[in-house]
Amino acid sequence: MSTSNIYDESYYIVFPDYEFEEYDNDLTPTEYTANTNWYFEKLSFGIKPLSFISDNDNLDFLNQDYVIAFNSPNFVVKQKLKEVLEDGLYGSQFFPAIIQDENNNAVEGVWALNTFDELDCVDFKRSQFLMPEGGTTEIDGFRIHPDMDNYRFREDVLDAIPENERLIFQVGNTTSGKIFFHQKVVDIFKKYDVKGIRFFKASEYHVGDEF
Repeated sequence: MSTSNIYDESYYIVFPDYEFEEYDNDLTPTEYTANTNWYFEKLSFGIKPLSFISDNDNLDFLNQDYVIAFNSPNFVVKQKLKEVLEDGLYGSQFFPAIIQDENNNAVEGVWALNTFDELDCVDFKRSQFLMPEGGTTEIDGFRIHPDMDNYRFREDVLDAIPENERLIFQVGNTTSGKIFFHQKVVDIFKKYDVKGIRFFKASEYHVGDEF
């Protein structure tokens, strides 16, 4: 097993906490939201907010200032959490959003992570992943990305970007495009006791650990 570097140790892969039962923090995008391609295209401010449906009977859980909800791998936060996270984003922005329940009650003033530029920083020489047999990298004109078992990061890529500009990033050139948080962001979530989220250090994570 190859040794880990400083980035393998300082970044965490982020998942919903699948054992969390206080409320359901999984969101479903509305058709309008899905059609904006908000998870890979940069949106222009001025269009109407993104909208998501919550499976909860009510939206009481959104009464907290520091709360997160997921449309994995992206997520939605309240204003106060947005304010302490937004300076560290790479290739993404917080975009106005609304969360609705099935009874058409709605909470406005929440913010969705609109991702549009992935960070291609995986060190494939040290990471474990699956590719189609035979070494195929393209099928019908579509590039085949590695299906990751674990993640190790390239120092040269991350060294070239100031730390405060990559505290949150979406990893590129993989099938799932997972989002990673720097230790500084994990510390913010712990400071405010944000519920329903789990963190796995990149150096320790292996696919399936989230379950």
